[in-house]
Amino acid sequence: MESNKGDINQRFRYLLTKYKDKQCSLEEMKELFEYLGEDHYRAILESEMLEDYKSLVPSASVHKVDWDSVYENIISPQKHQSRPLFPFWLSVAALFLVVISAGIYLWNSGFSPVRNTGEHTIVKRDIAPGSNKAILKLGDGTQIVLDQAQNGFLASSGSTKIRKASSGQVVYESGNSDETGDVQMNTITIPRGGQFMVILPDNSKVWLNAESSLSYPTAFKGRSRHVELTGEAYFEVAGDRNHPFYVKSGRAVVEVLGTHFNVMAYQDASYASVTLAEGSVRVNAGTGNILLRPGQQAAFAHENGPVTLHDVDPDEVTDWKNGYFQFDNTPVNEVMNKIRRWYNVDIEYRGKKPDVLFTGMISRNNNVSKVLTLLEKSGGVQFEIADNKIIVKND
Repeated sequence: MESNKGDINQRFRYLLTKYKDKQCSLEEMKELFEYLGEDHYRAILESEMLEDYKSLVPSASVHKVDWDSVYENIISPQKHQSRPLFPFWLSVAALFLVVISAGIYLWNSGFSPVRNTGEHTIVKRDIAPGSNKAILKLGDGTQIVLDQAQNGFLASSGSTKIRKASSGQVVYESGNSDETGDVQMNTITIPRGGQFMVILPDNSKVWLNAESSLSYPTAFKGRSRHVELTGEAYFEVAGDRNHPFYVKSGRAVVEVLGTHFNVMAYQDASYASVTLAEGSVRVNAGTGNILLRPGQQAAFAHENGPVTLHDVDPDEVTDWKNGYFQFDNTPVNEVMNKIRRWYNVDIEYRGKKPDVLFTGMISRNNNVSKVLTLLEKSGGVQFEIADNKIIVKND
């Protein structure tokens, strides 16, 4: 019996380690939750969570977690939504399950632990999360609403065919490589409350966040490949050393040979950034070229000023692509800008703007009321939802 109990404890420790490393599969996550039905295993998990955060927050303590709520928000699928381009479960479910619980990984500006204060959010009309939607503008001015378009052939430009795949994304299929063929500029625009993926003529993949746009040719010809971005996008550039790939976004130009990286250049953000996940990119923001290595981020002001380098976790920067809001000491106005774009709402501040910073990760699959309730539980802020507007108030 003791040996069997030891084996069970060892299995739980194994699953816990995988969960902390964000490597749990869906089945392993469900198995972990079966263990968490017992007080003994919940106590082990909460103890380890506390130890992890004490390394960053010496005075931290952990309140009781509503594990039923955690399970509901992470394991239960969002059946009413179809997200073929941004699946909730990736090939490897790299999840931080506790962040969807009762705010346990959300901390306020004083780094005090969250308080389980109950749900104060006033909801007159809840708002559903965003979805895959975009408008494609062709070179002749024709506009196609992609989320309403049928799958299959959409248009053509010279030898390039444009189609909507059954999985939802737009795909450009280049024909022959005739340098004299007709080439037009296309622009794909993502409204607030939307996201989309496009496969460019060179087979590069681009995921676009809400309130973003990408302009690109229907065929890449010449010695280089050029696109222009506003907003935010994640790129997986097809490798071609003979034809460098350039992304122009605001004051920055990113030069790429073949790599994975994120560009964020919203005008309402306090800074723009380029974050490298794989490969190598060179960033020029008007102050000379800076070569990034994987795990580095170049950050800079929109108009002028120096470029600063930071070591970051690329997965956290790109969690929007995988269905999460990621906050890291993020001011309330930047948090609300993310919410404004994804839920297509207006934001109103009543009274003094709350001086609160948030750290944590929350699923973008939730209705907005759930997200706001979790944010409220960090203290210092309250919300009201009314008429497609979120009102932000001091706690």
